[in-house]
Amino acid sequence: FCLCCVFFFFNDTATTEIYTLSYTTLFRSHPYFAGDDNKNIDLLQDILMTYVMYNFDLGYVQGMSDLLAPILFVVQNEVDAFWCFAGFMSKVSKNFDFDQGGMKNQLSQLIELLKTYDPEFYSYLDAKDSGNLYFCFRWLLIWFKREFPFTDVMRMWEVLWTNLPCPNFHLIVCLALMDLEKKTIVENGFGFTEILKHINDMANSNISVTSVLSRAEAIYLKLSKSHYVSNSARRILDLPLVTEQDLAIQAKALQQQQMQGSPSSSSNSATNGISPIRSRRRHQNSGNSESSVEVLTELD
Repeated sequence: FCLCCVFFFFNDTATTEIYTLSYTTLFRSHPYFAGDDNKNIDLLQDILMTYVMYNFDLGYVQGMSDLLAPILFVVQNEVDAFWCFAGFMSKVSKNFDFDQGGMKNQLSQLIELLKTYDPEFYSYLDAKDSGNLYFCFRWLLIWFKREFPFTDVMRMWEVLWTNLPCPNFHLIVCLALMDLEKKTIVENGFGFTEILKHINDMANSNISVTSVLSRAEAIYLKLSKSHYVSNSARRILDLPLVTEQDLAIQAKALQQQQMQGSPSSSSNSATNGISPIRSRRRHQNSGNSESSVEVLTELD
């Protein structure tokens, strides 16, 4: 009886998602899934049902079909597609937790990174009641599945699956997308509603995946080379943590440069795209205890 209930609940939920959402917002505009009575849609549902039995505690959650569709298209084999999907879900299953703990944690990490990379833009978003970055929810939930054309999504995922240059590179991709849209948002004075609508309208808007990945790589390199990245942000980026000894060495080098009259230190902090410590401290009372620069003792 229990299994029958699960089957009927899954069948109703999955069918509703697959068949009622518009073609452009899901995946059925792709020839592999298009048309009525498409056997590939039935196959997709079968794989999802198998996954419900495989991961009974998690079950089926809206959005999983978005993650399975490109995999099924590539391998075009039920067994291989299932195991590829199960492997993918082991990486992103926390996105679908009932309490949304995994999503909340990622949004918190993304806020920390945005405060580090572009505190002025974060201040703008915060003033517009968008400082929680909820408009990025879909990006994180289904890994940009609806932001790019089908083939570009597969390229994006292949990059992210490498865990290079860091396991949380998908968060840097979010920064890159925000960086691309920053000018439009700020110059038009978008508020909460306009920001949400603008981000939602990005779905399948012919964004260049090459440009996004290149920009994301550039952002990561800037962050990884900056001396003004807190240890909380360094943990997110899997970078070496800063100790008190490191800060003492940096302070001594800065003092020597000042004695020699070298302006390089101040000019670098203004031009490397990362805000200096004094600017970042504006956000230390925003509810994130680690948003100001944190250091570790050598014994930590």
